Amino acid sequence: PMSATLSSSDNIHDRELDTTPIAVADGAGWDIEGTALHVARGGFRRVALQFPDSLLWLAPRVLGQLEEAVARTAAEAGTPCASLFVLADTSFDGQQLDYVAAQHVRADLLVHYGPVDLGATGPIAARLVFGDEPVSPAAIAAAYRSSFAPDEAVLVLTELRYAHAAAALAAALAAA
Repeated sequence: PMSATLSSSDNIHDRELDTTPIAVADGAGWDIEGTALHVARGGFRRVALQFPDSLLWLAPRVLGQLEEAVARTAAEAGTPCASLFVLADTSFDGQQLDYVAAQHVRADLLVHYGPVDLGATGPIAARLVFGDEPVSPAAIAAAYRSSFAPDEAVLVLTELRYAHAAAALAAALAAA
């Protein structure tokens, strides 16, 4: 993300944008409340949001919900509300943190959504939000039962977008 920025102070809400609350049906949970708390606890005042091209369609909804959550959290704490910006027009592959673009808007926190290069480091704080993809532990346990003997050792690895279901998956597999 490099040149375009959007925030409520830039009158984003004057445009026709889909700001319907994000639900699991949209493919993922985007840790709105957790990110708002992170912003408040860290004392961040300028927050850049980065989305890979494949998730850019979610940006207006995430921005709207996050602005509301950040404002509510700031009001409850009696602290100034942070400004939020969506970075766009990146020359990166979407999985790399674009610290340069974040610095161009003087961000003190970069929040990256979706798959990301976990080895990246940079000059400002970063929060990685992988998203929570829906998964059926019961369906996976049924596939396990039909594919492996009960005494066969199996190593199950998940992508980070399924980490939210790891405990339920472990319980379902243990019962299988």
